[in-house]
Amino acid sequence: MTAAETLPADPTPALRLAPRQEFPAEVVQVPWTSLRRSEFNPRRTFDDKPLFELAVDIYHKGMLQNLVVRPHPTEEGAYEIAAGERRYRAAGLLVEGLELVDDQGGESTLLKVPGEYTVPVLIRPLTDQQLVEVAITENLQREDISPLEEADGYARLRGLGMRPDEIAARSGHPLRRVEQRLILADGLGKEGRKLLIEDKINVAQAQVIAQTTGELKKHLVKLVKENPRSYSAEQLRKITTEGRVLVSNALFDWEAAGLAVCEDLWGVTPAYFRDNARAQALQLEAIEAQAQQDRESGNWAFVDVLPCGAHGNVRSLPWSTYRNYGPQELQGVVYIHNLSGEMYRHEGAVREDAAKAAEKAKQTAQRAQVRAEQAAQPPEDRPVRDVAHRLGQEARARVLWGSLATDPKRCLVLTVQGLFEASSEVKVRTDPAPSMSAPLPEAVALVERWTTERPDLFQTHKEGTMVTQLYGSKLHDALIDLSVDDLLALLAYHMHDSLHHWSGFSATSRPGALAVHVAGQIGADKRLAQEWEVTAEFLNAYTIPQLTALIATMPKKVQPGIAPGVSKKELVGRIVEVAGALREAGWVPDVVKFQR
Repeated sequence: MTAAETLPADPTPALRLAPRQEFPAEVVQVPWTSLRRSEFNPRRTFDDKPLFELAVDIYHKGMLQNLVVRPHPTEEGAYEIAAGERRYRAAGLLVEGLELVDDQGGESTLLKVPGEYTVPVLIRPLTDQQLVEVAITENLQREDISPLEEADGYARLRGLGMRPDEIAARSGHPLRRVEQRLILADGLGKEGRKLLIEDKINVAQAQVIAQTTGELKKHLVKLVKENPRSYSAEQLRKITTEGRVLVSNALFDWEAAGLAVCEDLWGVTPAYFRDNARAQALQLEAIEAQAQQDRESGNWAFVDVLPCGAHGNVRSLPWSTYRNYGPQELQGVVYIHNLSGEMYRHEGAVREDAAKAAEKAKQTAQRAQVRAEQAAQPPEDRPVRDVAHRLGQEARARVLWGSLATDPKRCLVLTVQGLFEASSEVKVRTDPAPSMSAPLPEAVALVERWTTERPDLFQTHKEGTMVTQLYGSKLHDALIDLSVDDLLALLAYHMHDSLHHWSGFSATSRPGALAVHVAGQIGADKRLAQEWEVTAEFLNAYTIPQLTALIATMPKKVQPGIAPGVSKKELVGRIVEVAGALREAGWVPDVVKFQR
Protein backbone atom coordinates (compact mmCIF):
# COMPACT_ATOMS: atom_id res chain seq x y z
CA MET A 1 0.00 0.00 0.00
CA THR A 2 1.36 3.44 -0.90
CA ALA A 3 0.81 6.70 0.95
CA ALA A 4 1.16 9.68 -1.41
CA GLU A 5 1.98 13.21 -0.35
CA THR A 6 1.79 16.15 -2.76
CA LEU A 7 3.47 19.51 -2.31
CA PRO A 8 2.04 22.82 -3.53
CA ALA A 9 3.54 24.20 -6.74
CA ASP A 10 5.89 26.49 -4.76
CA PRO A 11 6.59 24.90 -1.36
CA THR A 12 9.59 27.07 -0.51
CA PRO A 13 7.87 29.59 1.85
CA ALA A 14 6.20 26.84 3.91
CA LEU A 15 9.05 24.35 3.92
CA ARG A 16 12.10 26.56 4.32
CA LEU A 17 14.56 25.15 6.87
CA ALA A 18 15.26 28.59 8.37
CA PRO A 19 12.05 30.70 8.43
CA ARG A 20 14.01 33.95 8.17
CA GLN A 21 15.97 32.88 5.10
CA GLU A 22 14.92 34.69 1.95
CA PHE A 23 16.41 34.72 -1.52
CA PRO A 24 17.74 38.02 -2.94
CA ALA A 25 15.32 40.04 -5.04
CA GLU A 26 17.06 39.03 -8.30
CA VAL A 27 16.34 35.33 -7.61
CA VAL A 28 13.05 34.30 -9.25
CA GLN A 29 10.91 31.16 -9.24
CA VAL A 30 10.58 29.33 -12.57
CA PRO A 31 8.88 26.01 -13.42
CA TRP A 32 11.14 22.97 -13.17
CA THR A 33 9.96 21.97 -16.66
CA SER A 34 11.54 25.11 -18.16
CA LEU A 35 15.08 24.11 -17.10
CA ARG A 36 17.53 22.32 -19.43
CA ARG A 37 20.82 20.59 -18.71
CA SER A 38 23.95 22.12 -20.26
CA GLU A 39 26.38 20.21 -22.46
CA PHE A 40 29.13 22.40 -20.98
CA ASN A 41 28.74 20.95 -17.47
CA PRO A 42 31.96 18.98 -16.78
CA ARG A 43 30.15 16.69 -14.37
CA ARG A 44 28.83 13.55 -16.03
CA THR A 45 28.10 11.14 -13.16
CA PHE A 46 25.66 11.56 -10.27
CA ASP A 47 25.50 8.91 -7.53
CA ASP A 48 21.98 7.68 -6.89
CA LYS A 49 22.05 7.55 -3.09
CA PRO A 50 23.17 11.17 -2.44
CA LEU A 51 20.73 12.30 -5.15
CA PHE A 52 17.83 10.49 -3.42
CA GLU A 53 18.85 11.99 -0.06
CA LEU A 54 18.89 15.48 -1.57
CA ALA A 55 15.45 14.91 -3.12
CA VAL A 56 14.00 13.93 0.27
CA ASP A 57 15.64 16.98 1.86
CA ILE A 58 14.16 19.28 -0.82
CA TYR A 59 10.74 17.70 -0.34
CA HIS A 60 10.69 18.40 3.39
CA LYS A 61 12.61 21.70 3.54
CA GLY A 62 12.29 23.25 0.12
CA MET A 63 15.21 24.17 -2.15
CA LEU A 64 17.45 26.32 0.05
CA GLN A 65 20.02 27.29 -2.62
CA ASN A 66 19.14 28.81 -5.95
CA LEU A 67 20.38 27.59 -9.33
CA VAL A 68 22.33 29.82 -11.75
CA VAL A 69 20.93 29.75 -15.31
CA ARG A 70 20.98 31.65 -18.57
CA PRO A 71 18.26 32.05 -21.21
CA HIS A 72 18.46 29.00 -23.47
CA PRO A 73 20.31 29.94 -26.69
CA THR A 74 17.92 28.05 -29.00
CA GLU A 75 14.73 27.30 -27.03
CA GLU A 76 12.55 30.30 -26.22
CA GLY A 77 11.16 30.37 -22.69
CA ALA A 78 13.64 27.77 -21.44
CA TYR A 79 16.77 28.17 -19.32
CA GLU A 80 20.14 26.43 -19.53
CA ILE A 81 21.67 25.43 -16.16
CA ALA A 82 25.10 26.84 -15.34
CA ALA A 83 25.24 25.76 -11.67
CA GLY A 84 22.91 23.45 -9.75
CA GLU A 85 22.26 20.48 -12.04
CA ARG A 86 22.34 18.13 -9.04
CA ARG A 87 19.51 20.10 -7.39
CA TYR A 88 17.65 20.07 -10.73
CA ARG A 89 17.96 16.28 -10.99
CA ALA A 90 16.83 15.83 -7.37
CA ALA A 91 13.73 17.96 -8.00
CA GLY A 92 13.10 15.88 -11.13
CA LEU A 93 12.91 12.75 -8.98
CA LEU A 94 10.13 14.43 -7.00
CA VAL A 95 8.29 15.44 -10.16
CA GLU A 96 8.40 11.82 -11.34
CA GLY A 97 7.52 10.55 -7.86
CA LEU A 98 10.03 9.10 -5.39
CA GLU A 99 8.86 6.04 -3.45
CA LEU A 100 10.41 5.44 -0.03
CA VAL A 101 10.20 1.79 0.99
CA ASP A 102 10.12 0.85 4.67
CA ASP A 103 12.84 -1.77 5.33
CA GLN A 104 10.76 -3.15 8.21
CA GLY A 105 7.89 -4.05 5.89
CA GLY A 106 5.73 -1.07 6.83
CA GLU A 107 3.80 1.24 4.56
CA SER A 108 5.83 2.89 1.78
CA THR A 109 5.65 6.61 1.11
CA LEU A 110 5.51 8.37 -2.25
CA LEU A 111 7.16 11.78 -2.33
CA LYS A 112 5.79 13.69 -5.31
CA VAL A 113 5.39 17.31 -6.41
CA PRO A 114 3.25 18.72 -9.25
CA GLY A 115 4.69 19.06 -12.73
CA GLU A 116 4.54 22.86 -12.42
CA TYR A 117 6.82 22.75 -9.35
CA THR A 118 8.99 25.89 -9.28
CA VAL A 119 12.61 26.31 -8.24
CA PRO A 120 14.59 29.46 -7.36
CA VAL A 121 17.02 30.61 -10.08
CA LEU A 122 19.36 33.51 -10.72
CA ILE A 123 19.14 34.38 -14.43
CA ARG A 124 22.38 35.77 -15.87
CA PRO A 125 23.30 36.58 -19.51
CA LEU A 126 26.30 34.21 -19.64
CA THR A 127 28.52 33.51 -22.63
CA ASP A 128 29.60 29.92 -23.26
CA GLN A 129 32.95 30.60 -21.58
CA GLN A 130 31.31 32.24 -18.55
CA LEU A 131 28.86 29.33 -18.23
CA VAL A 132 31.70 26.80 -18.22
CA GLU A 133 33.57 28.88 -15.63
CA VAL A 134 30.52 28.97 -13.35
CA ALA A 135 29.93 25.21 -13.74
CA ILE A 136 33.57 24.34 -13.09
CA THR A 137 33.82 26.67 -10.10
CA GLU A 138 30.81 25.00 -8.47
CA ASN A 139 32.10 21.50 -9.24
CA LEU A 140 35.61 22.23 -7.94
CA GLN A 141 34.06 22.98 -4.55
CA ARG A 142 32.83 19.38 -4.35
CA GLU A 143 35.03 17.00 -2.39
CA ASP A 144 34.03 14.07 -4.62
CA ILE A 145 34.95 15.61 -7.97
CA SER A 146 36.90 13.08 -10.01
CA PRO A 147 40.21 13.93 -11.71
CA LEU A 148 38.67 13.15 -15.09
CA GLU A 149 35.72 15.51 -14.51
CA GLU A 150 38.17 18.21 -13.45
CA ALA A 151 40.32 17.52 -16.53
CA ASP A 152 37.35 17.74 -18.90
CA GLY A 153 36.29 21.02 -17.31
CA TYR A 154 39.72 22.51 -17.92
CA ALA A 155 39.67 21.21 -21.50
CA ARG A 156 36.37 22.97 -22.13
CA LEU A 157 37.76 26.24 -20.78
CA ARG A 158 40.79 25.86 -23.05
CA GLY A 159 38.49 25.16 -25.98
CA LEU A 160 36.81 28.50 -25.32
CA GLY A 161 40.12 30.35 -25.62
CA MET A 162 41.55 30.34 -22.07
CA ARG A 163 45.28 29.71 -21.60
CA PRO A 164 46.46 27.21 -18.97
CA ASP A 165 47.78 30.02 -16.74
CA GLU A 166 44.39 31.74 -16.88
CA ILE A 167 42.66 28.46 -15.98
CA ALA A 168 45.05 28.04 -13.05
CA ALA A 169 44.27 31.57 -11.82
CA ARG A 170 40.50 31.03 -12.10
CA SER A 171 40.49 27.58 -10.46
CA GLY A 172 42.99 28.39 -7.71
CA HIS A 173 45.09 25.34 -8.61
CA PRO A 174 48.81 25.35 -9.54
CA LEU A 175 49.65 25.67 -13.23
CA ARG A 176 51.46 22.31 -13.13
CA ARG A 177 48.25 20.59 -11.98
CA VAL A 178 46.22 22.23 -14.75
CA GLU A 179 48.80 21.09 -17.32
CA GLN A 180 48.67 17.54 -15.98
CA ARG A 181 44.89 17.45 -16.02
CA LEU A 182 44.83 18.72 -19.61
CA ILE A 183 47.18 15.91 -20.62
CA LEU A 184 44.78 13.48 -18.91
CA ALA A 185 41.82 14.94 -20.84
CA ASP A 186 43.65 14.92 -24.19
CA GLY A 187 45.58 11.69 -24.03
CA LEU A 188 43.66 9.08 -22.04
CA GLY A 189 41.50 7.96 -24.94
CA LYS A 190 38.10 6.27 -25.03
CA GLU A 191 39.18 2.91 -23.61
CA GLY A 192 41.37 4.49 -20.93
CA ARG A 193 38.53 6.79 -19.87
CA LYS A 194 36.17 3.85 -19.50
CA LEU A 195 38.66 1.97 -17.33
CA LEU A 196 39.18 5.00 -15.08
CA ILE A 197 35.46 5.77 -14.74
CA GLU A 198 34.76 2.14 -13.82
CA ASP A 199 37.62 2.23 -11.22
CA LYS A 200 39.45 -0.57 -13.03
CA ILE A 201 42.59 1.57 -13.08
CA ASN A 202 43.75 4.34 -10.76
CA VAL A 203 44.71 7.92 -11.61
CA ALA A 204 48.45 7.14 -11.57
CA GLN A 205 48.00 4.41 -14.18
CA ALA A 206 45.75 6.70 -16.23
CA GLN A 207 48.39 9.44 -16.21
CA VAL A 208 51.00 7.09 -17.65
CA ILE A 209 48.61 5.99 -20.39
CA ALA A 210 47.64 9.59 -21.20
CA GLN A 211 51.27 10.51 -21.85
CA THR A 212 51.69 7.87 -24.56
CA THR A 213 50.50 7.73 -28.15
CA GLY A 214 49.72 5.32 -30.94
CA GLU A 215 50.43 1.61 -30.59
CA LEU A 216 52.13 2.06 -27.22
CA LYS A 217 48.96 3.58 -25.78
CA LYS A 218 46.85 0.73 -27.15
CA HIS A 219 49.29 -1.78 -25.73
CA LEU A 220 49.25 -0.28 -22.21
CA VAL A 221 45.45 -0.12 -22.21
CA LYS A 222 45.33 -3.79 -23.20
CA LEU A 223 47.69 -4.76 -20.38
CA VAL A 224 45.81 -2.97 -17.60
CA LYS A 225 42.43 -4.00 -18.96
CA GLU A 226 43.33 -7.68 -18.84
CA ASN A 227 45.21 -7.61 -15.54
CA PRO A 228 45.31 -4.16 -13.85
CA ARG A 229 46.83 -5.43 -10.58
CA SER A 230 49.87 -6.85 -12.34
CA TYR A 231 50.75 -3.53 -13.97
CA SER A 232 51.16 -0.68 -11.51
CA ALA A 233 51.84 2.86 -12.68
CA GLU A 234 55.55 2.34 -12.08
CA GLN A 235 55.57 -0.85 -14.14
CA LEU A 236 53.68 0.84 -16.97
CA ARG A 237 56.14 3.71 -16.85
CA LYS A 238 59.03 1.27 -17.09
CA ILE A 239 57.54 -0.32 -20.19
CA THR A 240 57.25 3.08 -21.87
CA THR A 241 60.77 4.20 -20.93
CA GLU A 242 62.98 1.23 -21.63
CA GLY A 243 64.91 3.20 -24.22
CA ARG A 244 63.82 1.24 -27.28
CA VAL A 245 62.72 3.11 -30.38
CA LEU A 246 59.25 1.77 -31.04
CA VAL A 247 58.22 1.12 -34.61
CA SER A 248 55.01 3.10 -34.04
CA ASN A 249 57.08 6.19 -33.12
CA ALA A 250 59.33 6.12 -36.20
CA LEU A 251 59.29 9.35 -38.25
CA PHE A 252 61.56 7.90 -40.96
CA ASP A 253 61.18 5.21 -43.63
CA TRP A 254 62.54 2.31 -41.64
CA GLU A 255 61.88 -0.23 -44.38
CA ALA A 256 64.00 1.77 -46.81
CA ALA A 257 66.69 2.01 -44.12
CA GLY A 258 66.69 -1.77 -43.82
CA LEU A 259 66.08 -1.87 -40.07
CA ALA A 260 65.00 -5.20 -38.58
CA VAL A 261 61.97 -5.22 -36.27
CA CYS A 262 61.57 -7.25 -33.07
CA GLU A 263 58.09 -8.32 -32.05
CA ASP A 264 57.45 -9.83 -28.59
CA LEU A 265 55.55 -13.09 -28.98
CA TRP A 266 54.21 -12.75 -25.42
CA GLY A 267 52.85 -9.26 -26.08
CA VAL A 268 54.57 -7.63 -23.11
CA THR A 269 56.13 -4.88 -25.23
CA PRO A 270 55.19 -3.40 -28.62
CA ALA A 271 57.37 -3.85 -31.71
CA TYR A 272 60.78 -2.13 -31.65
CA PHE A 273 63.93 -1.94 -33.76
CA ARG A 274 66.74 -4.42 -33.27
CA ASP A 275 69.47 -1.83 -34.07
CA ASN A 276 68.44 0.71 -31.44
CA ALA A 277 71.41 3.06 -31.86
CA ARG A 278 70.84 3.46 -35.61
CA ALA A 279 67.09 3.85 -35.11
CA GLN A 280 67.72 6.64 -32.59
CA ALA A 281 70.09 8.39 -35.00
CA LEU A 282 67.57 8.20 -37.88
CA GLN A 283 64.77 9.38 -35.59
CA LEU A 284 66.84 12.40 -34.50
CA GLU A 285 67.60 13.24 -38.14
CA ALA A 286 63.86 13.19 -38.91
CA ILE A 287 63.09 15.42 -35.93
CA GLU A 288 65.85 17.87 -36.90
CA ALA A 289 64.45 18.00 -40.45
CA GLN A 290 61.02 19.01 -39.10
CA ALA A 291 62.65 21.58 -36.80
CA GLN A 292 64.58 23.06 -39.73
CA GLN A 293 61.33 23.58 -41.62
CA ASP A 294 60.01 25.58 -38.66
CA ARG A 295 63.21 27.65 -38.58
CA GLU A 296 63.00 28.43 -42.30
CA SER A 297 59.33 29.42 -42.03
CA GLY A 298 60.25 32.55 -40.04
CA ASN A 299 57.10 32.17 -37.93
CA TRP A 300 58.86 31.53 -34.67
CA ALA A 301 61.35 33.38 -32.45
CA PHE A 302 63.31 30.17 -31.93
CA VAL A 303 63.17 26.40 -32.56
CA ASP A 304 64.80 24.07 -30.02
CA VAL A 305 65.26 20.29 -30.09
CA LEU A 306 65.64 18.71 -26.64
CA PRO A 307 66.31 15.11 -25.60
CA CYS A 308 64.71 14.11 -22.30
CA GLY A 309 66.33 10.74 -21.72
CA ALA A 310 64.85 7.30 -21.36
CA HIS A 311 62.53 8.31 -18.51
CA GLY A 312 61.45 11.69 -19.88
CA ASN A 313 57.91 12.88 -20.45
CA VAL A 314 57.79 14.48 -23.89
CA ARG A 315 54.48 16.21 -23.19
CA SER A 316 55.84 18.40 -20.38
CA LEU A 317 58.13 21.36 -20.94
CA PRO A 318 61.14 21.78 -18.61
CA TRP A 319 59.50 24.30 -16.26
CA SER A 320 62.80 25.90 -15.23
CA THR A 321 63.75 26.69 -18.85
CA TYR A 322 60.47 27.43 -20.66
CA ARG A 323 57.01 28.84 -20.12
CA ASN A 324 54.03 27.66 -22.09
CA TYR A 325 52.69 31.19 -22.58
CA GLY A 326 54.03 34.69 -23.16
CA PRO A 327 54.26 37.55 -25.70
CA GLN A 328 53.78 36.39 -29.26
CA GLU A 329 57.04 37.91 -30.41
CA LEU A 330 58.90 35.64 -27.97
CA GLN A 331 57.04 32.43 -28.80
CA GLY A 332 58.85 29.51 -30.38
CA VAL A 333 58.69 25.75 -30.93
CA VAL A 334 60.28 23.10 -28.73
CA TYR A 335 60.69 19.53 -29.98
CA ILE A 336 61.10 17.09 -27.08
CA HIS A 337 62.03 13.47 -27.73
CA ASN A 338 63.04 10.46 -25.65
CA LEU A 339 65.03 7.31 -26.27
CA SER A 340 61.90 5.39 -27.23
CA GLY A 341 61.53 7.66 -30.24
CA GLU A 342 58.48 9.44 -28.87
CA MET A 343 58.39 13.09 -29.93
CA TYR A 344 56.13 16.00 -29.06
CA ARG A 345 56.08 19.43 -30.68
CA HIS A 346 55.30 22.27 -28.23
CA GLU A 347 54.08 25.38 -30.05
CA GLY A 348 54.03 28.80 -28.40
CA ALA A 349 56.66 28.06 -25.76
CA VAL A 350 58.65 31.01 -24.38
CA ARG A 351 62.19 30.79 -23.04
CA GLU A 352 62.27 31.68 -19.35
CA ASP A 353 65.36 33.94 -19.66
CA ALA A 354 63.84 35.83 -22.60
CA ALA A 355 60.56 36.31 -20.73
CA LYS A 356 62.36 37.66 -17.65
CA ALA A 357 64.48 39.98 -19.81
CA ALA A 358 61.35 41.31 -21.52
CA GLU A 359 59.66 41.90 -18.17
CA LYS A 360 62.75 43.69 -16.86
CA ALA A 361 62.93 45.87 -19.97
CA LYS A 362 59.25 46.76 -19.60
CA GLN A 363 59.77 47.76 -15.97
CA THR A 364 62.83 49.84 -16.91
CA ALA A 365 60.83 51.64 -19.60
CA GLN A 366 58.01 52.34 -17.16
CA ARG A 367 60.42 53.78 -14.59
CA ALA A 368 62.03 55.93 -17.27
CA GLN A 369 58.62 57.24 -18.29
CA VAL A 370 57.80 58.13 -14.67
CA ARG A 371 61.13 59.97 -14.30
CA ALA A 372 60.51 61.85 -17.54
CA GLU A 373 57.05 62.90 -16.39
CA GLN A 374 58.47 64.07 -13.04
CA ALA A 375 61.26 66.00 -14.77
CA ALA A 376 58.67 67.78 -16.91
CA GLN A 377 56.90 69.13 -13.81
CA PRO A 378 57.86 72.59 -12.44
CA PRO A 379 60.33 72.35 -9.52
CA GLU A 380 57.79 73.63 -6.98
CA ASP A 381 55.32 70.87 -7.90
CA ARG A 382 57.74 67.96 -7.67
CA PRO A 383 57.31 65.58 -4.69
CA VAL A 384 59.99 65.34 -2.03
CA ARG A 385 62.28 62.45 -2.81
CA ASP A 386 61.88 59.29 -0.78
CA VAL A 387 65.27 59.59 0.89
CA ALA A 388 64.10 62.60 2.91
CA HIS A 389 61.07 60.73 4.18
CA ARG A 390 63.22 57.74 5.09
CA LEU A 391 65.70 59.83 7.07
CA GLY A 392 62.82 61.44 8.93
CA GLN A 393 61.42 58.05 9.83
CA GLU A 394 64.82 56.93 11.13
CA ALA A 395 65.15 60.01 13.31
CA ARG A 396 61.68 59.57 14.82
CA ALA A 397 62.35 55.88 15.42
CA ARG A 398 65.57 56.65 17.31
CA VAL A 399 63.82 59.17 19.57
CA LEU A 400 60.91 56.82 20.32
CA TRP A 401 63.28 53.94 21.01
CA GLY A 402 65.27 56.00 23.53
CA SER A 403 62.07 57.00 25.33
CA LEU A 404 60.24 53.67 25.35
CA ALA A 405 63.31 51.69 26.42
CA THR A 406 63.06 53.38 29.85
CA ASP A 407 59.25 53.41 30.10
CA PRO A 408 58.00 49.77 30.31
CA LYS A 409 54.55 50.80 31.52
CA ARG A 410 53.97 52.87 28.42
CA CYS A 411 55.05 49.91 26.28
CA LEU A 412 52.45 47.81 28.11
CA VAL A 413 49.82 50.48 27.50
CA LEU A 414 50.64 50.60 23.80
CA THR A 415 50.38 46.81 23.56
CA VAL A 416 46.94 46.74 25.21
CA GLN A 417 45.86 49.68 23.07
CA GLY A 418 46.90 47.89 19.91
CA LEU A 419 44.89 44.83 20.94
CA PHE A 420 41.69 46.78 21.58
CA GLU A 421 41.93 49.31 18.76
CA ALA A 422 41.67 47.73 15.31
CA SER A 423 42.78 50.88 13.48
CA SER A 424 45.56 51.70 15.92
CA GLU A 425 48.96 52.87 14.78
CA VAL A 426 50.32 50.28 17.18
CA LYS A 427 50.72 47.05 15.22
CA VAL A 428 50.34 43.94 17.38
CA ARG A 429 50.74 40.63 15.60
CA THR A 430 47.63 38.62 16.43
CA ASP A 431 45.24 36.54 14.38
CA PRO A 432 41.47 36.82 14.95
CA ALA A 433 40.21 33.62 16.57
CA PRO A 434 36.78 32.00 16.11
CA SER A 435 34.41 32.45 19.03
CA MET A 436 33.63 29.54 21.35
CA SER A 437 30.13 28.13 21.71
CA ALA A 438 30.02 29.69 25.20
CA PRO A 439 32.47 32.10 26.88
CA LEU A 440 34.53 30.98 29.87
CA PRO A 441 33.16 32.04 33.30
CA GLU A 442 36.45 33.80 34.06
CA ALA A 443 36.12 35.93 30.93
CA VAL A 444 32.47 36.72 31.74
CA ALA A 445 33.41 37.87 35.25
CA LEU A 446 36.24 40.09 33.97
CA VAL A 447 34.01 41.70 31.34
CA GLU A 448 31.24 42.29 33.91
CA ARG A 449 33.69 43.98 36.26
CA TRP A 450 35.13 46.36 33.68
CA THR A 451 31.84 47.27 31.99
CA THR A 452 30.25 47.92 35.39
CA GLU A 453 33.10 49.86 37.01
CA ARG A 454 34.36 51.68 33.91
CA PRO A 455 31.46 52.04 31.42
CA ASP A 456 33.21 55.16 30.12
CA LEU A 457 36.07 52.94 28.94
CA PHE A 458 34.54 49.55 28.02
CA GLN A 459 31.14 48.33 26.80
CA THR A 460 29.79 44.85 26.05
CA HIS A 461 27.40 43.75 23.34
CA LYS A 462 27.87 40.02 23.78
CA GLU A 463 28.47 37.89 26.83
CA GLY A 464 32.15 37.41 27.55
CA THR A 465 33.40 40.11 25.15
CA MET A 466 34.01 43.84 25.48
CA VAL A 467 34.99 46.71 23.21
CA THR A 468 35.95 50.35 23.59
CA GLN A 469 34.61 53.38 21.77
CA LEU A 470 37.73 55.42 22.52
CA TYR A 471 40.70 55.57 20.20
CA GLY A 472 43.92 57.43 19.59
CA SER A 473 45.07 59.86 22.27
CA LYS A 474 41.85 59.54 24.32
CA LEU A 475 42.24 55.78 24.69
CA HIS A 476 45.93 56.20 25.47
CA ASP A 477 45.26 58.74 28.26
CA ALA A 478 42.54 56.53 29.76
CA LEU A 479 44.82 53.47 29.81
CA ILE A 480 47.84 55.32 31.22
CA ASP A 481 45.82 56.07 34.37
CA LEU A 482 45.29 52.35 35.06
CA SER A 483 47.52 50.31 37.33
CA VAL A 484 50.00 47.84 35.99
CA ASP A 485 47.90 45.00 37.45
CA ASP A 486 44.83 46.22 35.56
CA LEU A 487 46.81 46.51 32.34
CA LEU A 488 48.15 43.00 32.80
CA ALA A 489 44.60 41.71 33.38
CA LEU A 490 43.47 43.33 30.11
CA LEU A 491 46.50 41.96 28.32
CA ALA A 492 45.79 38.45 29.69
CA TYR A 493 42.17 38.77 28.47
CA HIS A 494 43.38 39.25 24.90
CA MET A 495 46.24 36.75 25.07
CA HIS A 496 43.95 34.05 26.42
CA ASP A 497 41.40 34.77 23.70
CA SER A 498 44.13 34.13 21.13
CA LEU A 499 45.81 31.19 22.84
CA HIS A 500 42.84 29.06 23.89
CA HIS A 501 41.58 28.80 20.30
CA TRP A 502 43.47 26.23 18.25
CA SER A 503 45.10 27.06 14.93
CA GLY A 504 42.63 27.43 12.08
CA PHE A 505 38.85 27.43 12.12
CA SER A 506 38.22 23.68 11.94
CA ALA A 507 36.70 21.98 14.97
CA THR A 508 39.07 19.04 14.42
CA SER A 509 42.24 21.15 14.57
CA ARG A 510 44.68 20.26 17.34
CA PRO A 511 46.16 22.82 19.75
CA GLY A 512 49.04 24.87 18.40
CA ALA A 513 52.61 24.16 19.49
CA LEU A 514 52.67 27.32 21.63
CA ALA A 515 49.41 26.39 23.36
CA VAL A 516 50.80 22.94 24.19
CA HIS A 517 54.03 24.48 25.48
CA VAL A 518 52.25 27.00 27.70
CA ALA A 519 49.83 24.34 28.93
CA GLY A 520 52.74 22.19 30.02
CA GLN A 521 54.32 25.05 31.95
CA ILE A 522 51.14 26.00 33.82
CA GLY A 523 49.98 22.44 34.49
CA ALA A 524 46.86 22.64 32.33
CA ASP A 525 46.56 18.88 31.85
CA LYS A 526 46.49 18.35 35.65
CA ARG A 527 43.70 20.88 35.96
CA LEU A 528 41.83 19.16 33.12
CA ALA A 529 42.05 15.85 34.96
CA GLN A 530 40.57 17.46 38.07
CA GLU A 531 37.75 19.38 36.38
CA TRP A 532 36.75 17.59 33.18
CA GLU A 533 33.92 15.03 33.29
CA VAL A 534 32.59 12.97 30.42
CA THR A 535 28.99 13.71 29.37
CA ALA A 536 26.38 12.13 27.12
CA GLU A 537 26.68 15.08 24.72
CA PHE A 538 30.39 14.36 24.34
CA LEU A 539 29.91 10.60 23.91
CA ASN A 540 27.13 10.94 21.33
CA ALA A 541 29.71 12.36 18.93
CA TYR A 542 31.30 8.89 18.76
CA THR A 543 30.18 5.77 16.88
CA ILE A 544 29.84 2.43 18.68
CA PRO A 545 33.29 1.18 17.46
CA GLN A 546 34.82 4.51 18.50
CA LEU A 547 33.19 4.28 21.93
CA THR A 548 34.59 0.76 22.29
CA ALA A 549 38.08 2.06 21.48
CA LEU A 550 37.55 4.94 23.92
CA ILE A 551 36.66 2.55 26.73
CA ALA A 552 39.91 0.66 26.10
CA THR A 553 41.85 3.84 27.06
CA MET A 554 40.11 4.08 30.46
CA PRO A 555 41.67 2.68 33.66
CA LYS A 556 40.71 -0.99 33.85
CA LYS A 557 39.28 -0.71 37.36
CA VAL A 558 36.59 1.74 36.19
CA GLN A 559 35.93 0.47 32.66
CA PRO A 560 32.19 -0.19 32.13
CA GLY A 561 31.20 -3.69 31.03
CA ILE A 562 30.18 -4.14 27.39
CA ALA A 563 27.67 -6.81 26.43
CA PRO A 564 27.62 -8.14 22.84
CA GLY A 565 25.15 -6.27 20.62
CA VAL A 566 24.68 -3.42 23.08
CA SER A 567 23.06 -0.33 21.57
CA LYS A 568 24.76 3.04 21.42
CA LYS A 569 22.26 4.55 23.88
CA GLU A 570 22.99 1.81 26.45
CA LEU A 571 26.74 2.12 25.89
CA VAL A 572 26.66 5.89 26.42
CA GLY A 573 24.57 5.42 29.57
CA ARG A 574 27.05 2.93 31.05
CA ILE A 575 29.99 5.26 30.49
CA VAL A 576 28.10 8.21 32.03
CA GLU A 577 27.40 6.05 35.10
CA VAL A 578 31.14 5.81 35.80
CA ALA A 579 31.88 9.46 34.91
CA GLY A 580 32.61 10.36 38.51
CA ALA A 581 34.98 7.43 38.96
CA LEU A 582 36.76 8.35 35.73
CA ARG A 583 37.33 11.88 36.96
CA GLU A 584 38.67 10.62 40.29
CA ALA A 585 41.04 8.36 38.35
CA GLY A 586 42.28 11.39 36.36
CA TRP A 587 41.19 10.00 32.97
CA VAL A 588 41.02 12.50 30.09
CA PRO A 589 40.52 11.38 26.44
CA ASP A 590 43.18 12.31 23.89
CA VAL A 591 40.79 14.61 22.00
CA VAL A 592 40.62 16.85 25.10
CA LYS A 593 44.30 16.89 26.07
CA PHE A 594 46.83 19.57 25.26
CA GLN A 595 48.78 17.66 22.61
CA ARG A 596 49.54 17.96 18.92
